Amino acid sequence: MIATQSNGKQLKFMPGAAAGLRGLLLPSVALRCYDYGMSYTFIDKQEDFNELSGKLAKHKYIAIDTESNSLYVYKEKFCLMQLSSEHINAVVDTLAVDIKPMLPVFADPAVEKIFHSADSDIRVFKAAMGCTFVNIFDVMVAAKYLGVIKCGLDNMVKEFFKVELNKKFQKADWGRRPLTKEMLDYASCDTIYLKRLRDLLGAELEKKGRLPDATAQFAQICKIEPTPMRFDETGFLTLKGARQLNGRGLAVLRELYLAREVAAIKRNTPPFKIISEDLILRLSVAPREGLHNLSIFKGVSGYVLANHGAWIREALQKGLKAPEYNVPRREISREKRAYFETVKTRFKNLKLWRKETAIRRNMLPEAILGNDVLERVALSLPRTIEEMQAIRGLGAEKVSLYGLELLEFIKKHHGGK
Repeated sequence: MIATQSNGKQLKFMPGAAAGLRGLLLPSVALRCYDYGMSYTFIDKQEDFNELSGKLAKHKYIAIDTESNSLYVYKEKFCLMQLSSEHINAVVDTLAVDIKPMLPVFADPAVEKIFHSADSDIRVFKAAMGCTFVNIFDVMVAAKYLGVIKCGLDNMVKEFFKVELNKKFQKADWGRRPLTKEMLDYASCDTIYLKRLRDLLGAELEKKGRLPDATAQFAQICKIEPTPMRFDETGFLTLKGARQLNGRGLAVLRELYLAREVAAIKRNTPPFKIISEDLILRLSVAPREGLHNLSIFKGVSGYVLANHGAWIREALQKGLKAPEYNVPRREISREKRAYFETVKTRFKNLKLWRKETAIRRNMLPEAILGNDVLERVALSLPRTIEEMQAIRGLGAEKVSLYGLELLEFIKKHHGGK
């Protein structure tokens, strides 16, 4: 369904989802965040942050966002934290202050922590330091439970409040110092609307009886852990087109892939900013031509030649001299192959069940069950509620909502075996 507003703009919902939210849309002309002149405090001194943490510990809620610099360095850093609560809007330089005084607040069940896409922010916090989160509200997840298709923060703020968030610094280097006033203005806008969104969406979830389900999902998000940064030396095999190369080409690709990682570490730059995957694949197809004249390859600029030409040529030579690389083939028995195909079929059928359930409940499919949980259901094929309760990530609330329905579906389509 599409709700049309007085300004002619449209907000997309799942069929039936607009009925409860239509009254929330404001008719005013869209403004930019900074047109409201909302003030904020920039904090880069430890004593100021300690004082702020003490104040926030007494509040009932805190809206939180983070900024990192993953697009600009080999190993990302936690660069900025935005915090909003009653009469408080703060942007904190996390490169300048230790935020550990806030950790007890994150773990305090009496203080609700409001996020948009909490899983990414919580991963940032946990990667930077050991911490625990309790009692969160994720406005993006809430929107999915209500069938809002476009649930990005900028879209929801624009549609609900007629405020247009500045997108200029979405891919900014938040590790640079000093930060400009315009960058800080941009960052400050990311949390000031989260509480209002939380109240609107939370009320609608409660009205529709979905708040317990969403709250259980929030509790699962609190348990998310960051993925450790590890370099996979066989990662070159996953590059698009790698499997089409012959043994010699794969040997060259491997050397280029390893050398690019070394260059990225030395320059503290993401590998994709050294040279692109497309370029190392093209060089692997014609390594001798690359040795003869690198400049004929698309993507080899004067800058690339000057800064990376030497190691690229060295990697090409090593790849040409190395033994041909043959992808190890795993022999899979007929029984195992049949089993994997059966699991794939189950997963496909379960996705159809999820889609039908989402339509019936006016929710987005991923708000019913995530793909990872759905895969575990397909693998374990539970036959009882007790077996379903043992599936990691499913949770008591989901079992209560969908358990009997899922068991009936499995019995009907897969005989419960």
